[in-house]
Amino acid sequence: MNKYLIKQFYRNKAYVMALLVLLMAGITAIYTGNTFLQRNHDIIAKSGQFQEQSIAKNVKYHQDDLGLILYYVKFNLVNEAPKLAALSIGMRDLNPFIQGVTIRNLEEQRYNSDFYNPANAAAGNFDFSFVLVFLFPLIIIAFCYNLISEEEESGRWKLLSVQSAGLGKLLDARLIIRFCAVNMVYFILIATAALWIGIPADRFFAVFILSGWLYILFWFVLCRWVILFRKSSAQNALILLMVWMAMNFIIPMSSNMVIQKYYPVQESLKAMIEQREGYHNKWDEAKRPTMEKFYSAYPQYRHFKVEENEAFTWTWYYAMQHMGDLEASASSKQYTEKMEKRSRAAEFLGYIFPNIHTQLTESRLARTGMDNQLEYAAELQRFHEAKRLFFYPLIFSGKKADAVQWDRQTISFFKNSGNINLAGIFLPYIILIALILILSQNKFRKLC
Repeated sequence: MNKYLIKQFYRNKAYVMALLVLLMAGITAIYTGNTFLQRNHDIIAKSGQFQEQSIAKNVKYHQDDLGLILYYVKFNLVNEAPKLAALSIGMRDLNPFIQGVTIRNLEEQRYNSDFYNPANAAAGNFDFSFVLVFLFPLIIIAFCYNLISEEEESGRWKLLSVQSAGLGKLLDARLIIRFCAVNMVYFILIATAALWIGIPADRFFAVFILSGWLYILFWFVLCRWVILFRKSSAQNALILLMVWMAMNFIIPMSSNMVIQKYYPVQESLKAMIEQREGYHNKWDEAKRPTMEKFYSAYPQYRHFKVEENEAFTWTWYYAMQHMGDLEASASSKQYTEKMEKRSRAAEFLGYIFPNIHTQLTESRLARTGMDNQLEYAAELQRFHEAKRLFFYPLIFSGKKADAVQWDRQTISFFKNSGNINLAGIFLPYIILIALILILSQNKFRKLC
């Protein structure tokens, strides 16, 4: 019987064509991700070259004025994307993955990024995660919605009930065949991506694969539950498509509106304005109050005195710059806290809706999500602080360019901790799948 059912499935040209279309969509998505990753690597390489050229040019023309050199020179911090990011681009196309900062104010620099076409940003990326979350369920629905209803509508169900000892086993056999066919495409795409992109076979990739597999399993279990209600083919298709539409569009969009309402984030713009006003106002104020605030923050520099009647000194200038950051620090902290709350709210939704959970999980594993961006922002602040504290004593002492080993001032790379919460990743899938199986058990018994 199973051999016959397998032949019957693959004899259907529509099913085979659907699998081929899904395979081609996945390969296209992998190509898109690989192109994106290569572009990032090219930009990183060029950024390193540009930083070296910028340092060399400024040292050549301003070798007697270290303060002026560091006014212009930017130091790049790279949020390097792993190979896995090619499968889940996430927020990497919107947020900067490499940022150059001078030792001047940070708040104005940290929100600078490339401009993107808003239409492209709204559409998102056609990456592997998109294919998995949006397209795989549609193929699963097309394969499963009429497994019982088609037989009933054609009049073959009664004949099958007489000839077959267990209609429930027959249904599960058909589902397993379709499950194996879809999984074959899934694992072919995974293997293609691993070989094409060179994704390392580490724990991140293993969890990524298993997360996607559980998402596919969820949709088969959901389809099994719906068709066990013995509705018509049209009703089954409509119900499953409504669930797909609600999960992938209506609920995420409405939830995003609610999250934005409860956690509005105007603080990034406010921080920039406060920083600029805090800095520019210092030009018209007495130097002593600015320096006292600076000395309070960094008492180790108190011996670098600034006289009130001095026209200009780099000590006063960089102190003034940093005071702008300090005056904007409260707004900057509020912005970070609200973004963290938004991230936690989305994570909570993921515990209920597996499509959201899959996207968040895969972006977290690929280091392309909001959590990675917040960690990168915090590291950028520490990076900027370290650069300032390294160069301040040299500038304030009146040192020249030769006091610095410029060949050591290369681009820096940020890598987050990479912790994986296996329970947080797998339990939502397991609980939801088990719950649907329990709810469908009574109807399955009646079928048997």
